[in-house]
Amino acid sequence: MRQLKRYIFVLLFGLMSHMLNAQYLGEFGLMGGVSYYNGDANSTTPFLENHPYMGGFLRLKMNAHWLCKFDAAYGTVSGNTANFPENHFPHEASFEHSFWNVGCQFELNFFKYGLSRWDKEIKRHTPYITAGPSVAIYQGWNGNRLTGGLAFGVGYKFKLAPRVNIGVEWDMHKLFSDNFDDDEWGNGYLTDPLNMGHSTFKNNDWYSGAVVFLSFDIFKRRGVCRLYD
Repeated sequence: MRQLKRYIFVLLFGLMSHMLNAQYLGEFGLMGGVSYYNGDANSTTPFLENHPYMGGFLRLKMNAHWLCKFDAAYGTVSGNTANFPENHFPHEASFEHSFWNVGCQFELNFFKYGLSRWDKEIKRHTPYITAGPSVAIYQGWNGNRLTGGLAFGVGYKFKLAPRVNIGVEWDMHKLFSDNFDDDEWGNGYLTDPLNMGHSTFKNNDWYSGAVVFLSFDIFKRRGVCRLYD
C-alpha cells in the first residue's frame, strides 16, 4: 500500500512538472491603438492628427530572447501644413488616406520571458526592442501604391496567465518614398514643398503606430520533466 501511494505521488508530481514546463513556440494576437504621420506636413510633432489603427500578428520563438514577428494592420494618416505656420510654406496643403501595413520584425526580449517554477531566470514581464522591414500599401490619386521601408520600435509585455500575454508597443516606419503624403489631386506638392530634394534615406515620409495588444500562446512543445534533476 505504501508503494502504491508512492507510485501515485511520483506519477502526479511528474505530470505537474510536465505541465509547468510545457513551452509554446509562438503567439497569435490582436492589437489596437493609433497611427500618425511625420513628413513634410508634420516634420517633428508625434501623435498629431492620430487615427485608429488595428491589426493582428504572429510571433515565432527562436530562442529564449529572440522572436520573429509577422504583422498586418490597417490605419489612417493625415497632415496639414496649416498646423505649422512658422514653416512658411508657399501655400497650404493637406492630405488624408488609409493604408495597410505589412511587416516582418525581429524582437529582442531583455529578459527570459515566460512562467516557470524551475528556471529562476525566467521573468513574467520584459521590455523589448524590435526592428525589420515593412511595406505600406495605400491609395494614391492614380491607384494603389506600395512602398517599402524599415520599422523599429520598443515594447513591454506581461504574462497575464500561463498562455495569455498583454503589452504595449510603439513602432516607427521609415519609408523609402516621399509620396506617402500625396493629396487626392496628385499635384505632388507635399513631395518636396521647399525644393530641398530627396533620396532613398533623405526627407522621406514616416508613419507610426502605438498599440496595446493581447496574445495567446500557440504551437505547444513538450516540456522536460525535472523530477530527477
